Amino acid sequence: MRRQLDPKSGKPLSIHCPTRSHQRSVGQWILWLVVFFLLPLSSSAQVDAEAVTLMGRNALSVDDYLTAIRYFNQAIEAKPYLARPYYYRAYAKFTLEDYAGAEADCSKSIDLNPFLVDVYELRGLCRIHNEDYQGAVADYTRALREMPEEQGTRYNRALCQLQLKHYDEAEADLDYLLRRTPNFYRSYMVKAQIALERGDTLRGIALMDTVLTYNAAEGSAWSFKGRYALQKNELVQADSFLTRALQAMPTDHDLYVARAQARHGLGLFDLALEDYDRAIELIPRHFVAHYNRGLLRSFTGDYNQALEDFDFVLGVEPDNTLARYNRAQLRAQTGDYRGAAADYTVLIKAYPNFYYGYLSRAECRRKIGDVSGAVSDETVVARHELDVAFGRKKKTSTRKVRQRSDHAFENYAQLIEEDPDTVRNVFGTLYGKVQNQTVSDEFLPMYALAFRPVFAHGYHSVGYLAEMSRLQEADAPLRKFSLTAAADASAATDAEADLLRLRPLLEAIPDSHAALYLSSIYAAQYDYTAALHEVNRAVQADSASLAPRLQRASILMRSARAATLEAPEARANLALAAADLSLAAHLEPQNAYVVYNQGCLWAEQKLWQQALEAFDRALQLDPGLPEAYYNRALVHARLGHWAESKADFSRAGQLGLYKAYAQIKALKTKN
Repeated sequence: MRRQLDPKSGKPLSIHCPTRSHQRSVGQWILWLVVFFLLPLSSSAQVDAEAVTLMGRNALSVDDYLTAIRYFNQAIEAKPYLARPYYYRAYAKFTLEDYAGAEADCSKSIDLNPFLVDVYELRGLCRIHNEDYQGAVADYTRALREMPEEQGTRYNRALCQLQLKHYDEAEADLDYLLRRTPNFYRSYMVKAQIALERGDTLRGIALMDTVLTYNAAEGSAWSFKGRYALQKNELVQADSFLTRALQAMPTDHDLYVARAQARHGLGLFDLALEDYDRAIELIPRHFVAHYNRGLLRSFTGDYNQALEDFDFVLGVEPDNTLARYNRAQLRAQTGDYRGAAADYTVLIKAYPNFYYGYLSRAECRRKIGDVSGAVSDETVVARHELDVAFGRKKKTSTRKVRQRSDHAFENYAQLIEEDPDTVRNVFGTLYGKVQNQTVSDEFLPMYALAFRPVFAHGYHSVGYLAEMSRLQEADAPLRKFSLTAAADASAATDAEADLLRLRPLLEAIPDSHAALYLSSIYAAQYDYTAALHEVNRAVQADSASLAPRLQRASILMRSARAATLEAPEARANLALAAADLSLAAHLEPQNAYVVYNQGCLWAEQKLWQQALEAFDRALQLDPGLPEAYYNRALVHARLGHWAESKADFSRAGQLGLYKAYAQIKALKTKN
């Protein structure tokens, strides 16, 4: 599947999942086969390299990027002339935001095989993050030579051309897209940005209105209109438009700051403070939100909390003269005359002709009994024959918001905003903001056999099976074996050591038991092929046992996820997993873990009603199963059942699964 655009966020799904197979031309396959048969190395070494690469791809499918990189390193060390491991490693590095390393791996992959179109697309994204827009254009142009109708690639090239101020070239790409897909409304959004940069604001607004005819809930379009209304001081419209934008993009912190500015101007101070609070909740170190909230708090008489905001601002920018001036006034208002005098001293050193500063410091010095210092300051003012009226507030300019970089003294009481930045305006909506990390809404995995159960923040994911007790009694040296719904982050690394340590012990126990142990170790290493081989042996040896069936279902589902659920092999694996769980439910109909695993399987296939029924049943059997509450909450959230979702997350958190509380926080932005 080629890259598509997410209809909600506008982010292109531009990284092709390395676990998916990509179509290649017949000529490319012939070339690949010729290279393969000319390799002078043994077939066993080739199989080893391919196996390690597959394990790395499996690790990518569950977002374990560090382990994936370790596997790809092994494959590259064994076969440095293979292009794919470099590409997969580049993908992992890109996801970890190592854009320079990812670009280098892409370049190596292209050197080895210049016919892999996916690599050019990934390198294009790396170059965007590395601010090499011209290089990104070259990569997208190369990819479009092979796939001229690829929508996402052409769209990304248009964005790069916009950043380079190549407006005509960008418009040409966007017009090409609109001729073929007239309802691809995001093209109108970029055209609106181009119009804005060319100074044709009215055309930009008209284009955004066109976007809204295609998608009335498009947050970026409402944001555009809201910011324009704010710039024109049309505050009621700005408030309305930005509210619509936030309904679509509830975690965009800058939208809260913009709406707070509009509400401040409208005199809606409580609502403006709520917006600044929300922006800081999302980004605790948001400079503009702290500065503007400090101004608003000082205006409403909340001097102590305003001081906290300006303390933060000066911690970030110690040379910010206007922030220091505001803090000096606040310190004087709260009786901290020494602190106020110290701030005025810093300002006077920077601006020796700041005579109102001398007067203010003189007043503070008299308050603390420093009469000689006060007289000295007053003498400086008198010597220059300045009227005390200089200290009156000057009339501010008609502009109510200044740029962050504007430090003119007469603007000390004005709100601030970030300096304009095309990269932020355009690419920010495309790729999102790294600091806006949200809680993952992935379902917790099935209960399966493992050596490494989780102990984290009071949460202990360990289940009980009678069969497990018998296994542990029979195989005393292997008592760490357990049933768990979560793997330790170090499991893949530890598994190799486990395998070496346990090999001699496994020779002394029944073959079916050894196969179960091996399957859990191989699964932890993401070697699903070997894990399935071992668990199949266990099932064949004892087809009426519950543990092998649960284990195989878990491995089959993980393998299906790695291959993407649409693949025929994945569908077959999911069908076999369903059959295993059905038989397990027949063997032990009152076992909560079996029913929970069935719920996980239905949820993976987006069969929401079946998943709900399974989790309901699991919780009837075991009301203390936190994973079932957590996964049921996620299903409720998918269905828009916000109250039920919140209640289930609350119960999961109460039972020790503390990340459920982060989910509750995330829910507040969704309903």
